[in-house]
Amino acid sequence: MKTEKFSSSLPSSQSPPLDSKNALLRGVNALIVQQATDGSWEGEVVWCAMLAAQYALTCYITQTPISQKRREALLLQFTATQLPSGLWGLHNQSEPYLFTTTLVYVAARILGVNKDDPLLVPAQQFIQQVGGVIAIPSWGKFWLAMLNLYDWRGVNPVLPEAWLLPDWLPVHPKNYYCHTRLIYMPMSFIYGRKFQVPLTQLIQELRQELYVSDYNAIAWKAARHALRTEDVYNPPTSILRIIYYINNIYESLYSKALRQKVSHELIKNIQYELQTTDYTSLSPVSGLLNIVALWLYDRNDQNLHQTINHLEEWMWEDEQNGLRIAGARSSTWDTAFAIQALKVASSNLDVSASLLKAQTFLASQQITESFPNYQHFHRIDPQGGFCFAGVWHGWPVSDCTAEALLALTNAPSTVLSSCNLQDAVKFILRCQNSDGGFGSYERRKIASTLEWMNPAEMFGNSMTEHSYIECTASCLEALGEYSLHYPDVMSQEIDIAIQQAKLWLLKQQMPDGSWPGFWGVNFIYGTMFGIRGLLAAGETKSPAIRKACRWLVSKQRPDGGWGEHFQGCLTNQYVEHTKSQIIQTAWVMMALLTVGTNHWEAIAKGANFLVNMQLENGEWPKQDWAGVFFHTALLDYTLYRSYFPVWALGMYESRRKERISLESV
Repeated sequence: MKTEKFSSSLPSSQSPPLDSKNALLRGVNALIVQQATDGSWEGEVVWCAMLAAQYALTCYITQTPISQKRREALLLQFTATQLPSGLWGLHNQSEPYLFTTTLVYVAARILGVNKDDPLLVPAQQFIQQVGGVIAIPSWGKFWLAMLNLYDWRGVNPVLPEAWLLPDWLPVHPKNYYCHTRLIYMPMSFIYGRKFQVPLTQLIQELRQELYVSDYNAIAWKAARHALRTEDVYNPPTSILRIIYYINNIYESLYSKALRQKVSHELIKNIQYELQTTDYTSLSPVSGLLNIVALWLYDRNDQNLHQTINHLEEWMWEDEQNGLRIAGARSSTWDTAFAIQALKVASSNLDVSASLLKAQTFLASQQITESFPNYQHFHRIDPQGGFCFAGVWHGWPVSDCTAEALLALTNAPSTVLSSCNLQDAVKFILRCQNSDGGFGSYERRKIASTLEWMNPAEMFGNSMTEHSYIECTASCLEALGEYSLHYPDVMSQEIDIAIQQAKLWLLKQQMPDGSWPGFWGVNFIYGTMFGIRGLLAAGETKSPAIRKACRWLVSKQRPDGGWGEHFQGCLTNQYVEHTKSQIIQTAWVMMALLTVGTNHWEAIAKGANFLVNMQLENGEWPKQDWAGVFFHTALLDYTLYRSYFPVWALGMYESRRKERISLESV
């Protein structure tokens, strides 16, 4: 479990002058203060209370005791994440969600909170006002069914037998996006058992609190398709409804022997997943379901006990926000970016000691060997890759590998001797899609996106891998940088990959010059990467880059900063924020400075905004969250506001010195 770190203020009786050079120095010092003793950086990736609630529910289902101290910490997290309405959403800026509110409500009741407690009164009123939990999204139906708070007849089937479909069928689960695949794997096993906890007095009370009519009189078959509109981003298609209809017919006729056989195979897949992720799973979303599945299969399974113990790896705790479970761990990602920020700053400051420690750590995080039998379990060969979290996680990502490679460029030979950059390049190339773009964890396996059968109504574009602007750009930069240092190694293969990726990236540019993001908010994030990717591909005089720069400059706000609102992730349109955002301003400055100094006035105004927003201790204040996934889930990458402004100011100082030098000539 991670304890949240708090950076100490830099000792100073007087604040230094607010100029860019001093701001850079203060920002670098504040960043180095946050470096761990092993050389890494890691900030918490903050999401919502869903995972903390599901942790409490998992413990209840599996009869795993929760200490009083941990109960209090979980309840503190529920209190800290309440929206102003007293309800809970999918993130801190969302409207109230019946899904999240219900899970938190049930978890709090299980943890001993009375229904009349001020923590739960708004939720109780909300649930009654919307007609009870009948229309909760499918994931909510599933969790409530395990808790004997929803009848399995009201849950559309998650058939284990889907894993027995012929491999050549596009709808085979092996073709799903890895997170989706590994979430529905344990769900399939659990659905096959239709397990429910015993009907206790607490469960009977909850049935009365969660419904507006008699639980035993509910028309469960009709409830299958009931969905609260406000919780739905991606409504079920007519084709998916037909699939549900066929699956429900199958469910009434299935062979018990066949189900037992496929369930046993699913357990083998779950065990493999745990053994190759240091018993953490790809994410806690699938990991908690894996625990329930293994508990149902064999309560003495050693994989089960290891996994329960390793849940701590996902946890963060402090006295302000209590116990939360992060959707991801980010030491490789954060360290790679922090190194690059310091490398830029190193032309103005001596940060060699910190850099050496960081690069030594990062080099140790590469996966050096293939996993046995990875193809049988529908995995890509991980050798050479870097994970978002750390080497222990076992799931390398294309852009994490690319950013790590960029961070390790020019590292001392003693550092590079403990990793293999060529293997990193090979892994990156394995993630390239047939359209030229790059996926995240693996290349896309089929042509269809399968969105027409997406059963997760709260999220979009989550069924298969895609080609992503950000991943493609990072991979282009890494491949280009590697070719500069090792021009005779894999040159033809790299050149072909770069040309294909460049053409794909050019095709994705919007008519106004921007690129949409997928993993960050939103067009500013995508456009920063689009520009960097094309420059890395040799498009130094490209009209596409000039157009993109003009678009960025056109979005500058009167105070010199830039600000884009999360709402644009839902509408796929640029939505200006009411306030300039520090992280987004840094992104724009980095993009413009990578191109040159053609928009110096806008860049200088952006630098002035960052300087003015800096705190006395060298850090920058919290603002709106800048990360996102699957369009609807906003994330707070807490270290983004530490290293991106440093990176931007470091580039600014270097360019400023160049301009002064040229003017003096």
